[in-house]
Amino acid sequence: MAGISVKRHTLLSRFKILPSQLQCLYHKFAEVGNKPRPRSDKCSDFQPGEINISKWKKMDSRSLGISRTMVPSAPYTLLKILQTQGFEAYLVGGCVRDLLLNRTPKDFDVITTADLNQIKKQFHRCHIVGRRFPICMVHIKGSIIEVSSFKTLAKHSEDKEKFLVSHMPRNCDKSDLKLWKNSMHRDFTVNSLFFDPLMHKIYDYSNGMKDLLELKLRTLVPANLSFTEDCARILRGLRIAARLGLSFSKDIDSAIHKHASSLLDLSQTRIMMEIDYMLSYGAAESSIRLLHKYHILEILFPFQAAYISRQTSGSEQCSMMLMKMLSHMDKLFSCDHPCTYRLWIGVLAFHQALVKKPQDSLVVLTLASVLYHQEWTAGVEFVRQCSPSPVSFKPEISESESSDLISDEDELSEKVSQLALNVLDSINGLVKDTDRMHKTKSKLPRLVFISKNSGHGAAQLFNVVAHNVENYNKGRSCFEMEYGLLGKGDVSETRFALGKIILNTMGCRVDDEVDYENKQFIEESDSRLWLLNDAHMKQKWSTRKKQNILVTEVKKINKDEQVFAVEKAEEMNNTFESRIQKLEESIISAGNEKFPSELELEAQTETLKVDESKSITQEQSLNRRSHKRKGSLSILSSLFK
Repeated sequence: MAGISVKRHTLLSRFKILPSQLQCLYHKFAEVGNKPRPRSDKCSDFQPGEINISKWKKMDSRSLGISRTMVPSAPYTLLKILQTQGFEAYLVGGCVRDLLLNRTPKDFDVITTADLNQIKKQFHRCHIVGRRFPICMVHIKGSIIEVSSFKTLAKHSEDKEKFLVSHMPRNCDKSDLKLWKNSMHRDFTVNSLFFDPLMHKIYDYSNGMKDLLELKLRTLVPANLSFTEDCARILRGLRIAARLGLSFSKDIDSAIHKHASSLLDLSQTRIMMEIDYMLSYGAAESSIRLLHKYHILEILFPFQAAYISRQTSGSEQCSMMLMKMLSHMDKLFSCDHPCTYRLWIGVLAFHQALVKKPQDSLVVLTLASVLYHQEWTAGVEFVRQCSPSPVSFKPEISESESSDLISDEDELSEKVSQLALNVLDSINGLVKDTDRMHKTKSKLPRLVFISKNSGHGAAQLFNVVAHNVENYNKGRSCFEMEYGLLGKGDVSETRFALGKIILNTMGCRVDDEVDYENKQFIEESDSRLWLLNDAHMKQKWSTRKKQNILVTEVKKINKDEQVFAVEKAEEMNNTFESRIQKLEESIISAGNEKFPSELELEAQTETLKVDESKSITQEQSLNRRSHKRKGSLSILSSLFK
């Protein structure tokens, strides 16, 4: 096989551009190709600096529980092709971070020593995009992979270049220097990790893994420099912190306040992309809270910012309907099952319409039920029969009596249609910034970033309810979420998801949801970085996080064994109670007959005690298994001493 591989490499190297048929065949067999060349050669062309290269870490990914199978075939094949052609190539950025945290990456980005034209020659379906920092978009195995080159660097400020020159590391490998320089041009330390799945190596030049362990977000260079270079990093940092529950370093915290107004200089498309990443991947509620904390929400969504400020001020702390809706939306979506902009625009506009013109709870429930069932008759019937948990949202829900509405369908349909029309007006306000009803202390203008096309897409969710709702009878046969359709922006599926979110928010549970009350941003025992932890690092976790470790580990016990143990314990308990009851009945029914002797009673009691001890022993066995699973988490000690 090795001989065949070498022959193929020699033959293909004679062609400047491979025909598409040969490329497809080459991609299929790429995983069998030559091994990548080892990295070597000392560097002596750079002046020694302040970086201590002894802190650089090169970890075997297998020791962290990251195997080859965890990388999808598309990016793996792409890496294999580039390395077989003699280029260095690595996975980089958020995908490495998420693999270490045992989370599903949103996407897989690749960086290579090949330039953009060399990348394009290797792949038939490949095009270059971007002006300031051009990259290749490679279509391979049904996926699109972003591939950047070490040779392409965006222009940076003079202060940034001076900082990098003054911190140039001493006596390092050429390839290490190349990786270090690229990592220093990235946004945060947790995104500066490189991973070569073919060599099973993870490269960390900025203590990114340590920051992940400490749940800390830090910039590679001083935050003021980093945000001056690219102010969109403010939104990206808020998104990462919201999704993973990370805390900011002090310089990031102050720099966000200082540079928040610079977001007004970003393009509409860039802002929309960042906000969509924030709200569509299961961290909408925490993202909105962080945006409000740093006074950025008043630039992006001033109406929502004023609403939150009003609800959180004063003596009475009101239950915020907006946050409840976002929380229920987060329960449905994640990085591997995201929604689209249609849904979160619909949620914001729907809530905004209720704040402006409060509605009876029956009207809100009926509109949500019609969206969920996608049929007027089934939607109304569901509302008649359901008995939702009592909720009180002020000012969104009015306190008027709704008993008369349920009997008068004509009046109900009219009110539901009017609510839908109010939502459409709110969508227009988000797109055109026609809303002048809110009052905010901020002097910053509203940044309109939702395009007309995006607003039109969200409006499609409510058009069927706003006009002639009684004839809406499309119907829905399956009430399970079709995430494939949802990710493509399917209007019907998005409408169904919106109805489910509103119904759950109003206390009418339409499915058996997972209990998210104790959901944490990062479950520490799931994170592969626990394999790096030692006694010193464990002391840095708070009491709350330590408690969550035990909860998480107990949940990890094999469900089948746990169910079996519970059923067995219940069976023994029922047997115990039934035998006691039979014994009592036999004594009572005996009447004048001879009662059991003391010896017989003692013998029966001993038998019951034995059965009870078996149940206790089985429970102890489960506890021992949980402790054993916890003990296997620590493998590499004293790594970060």
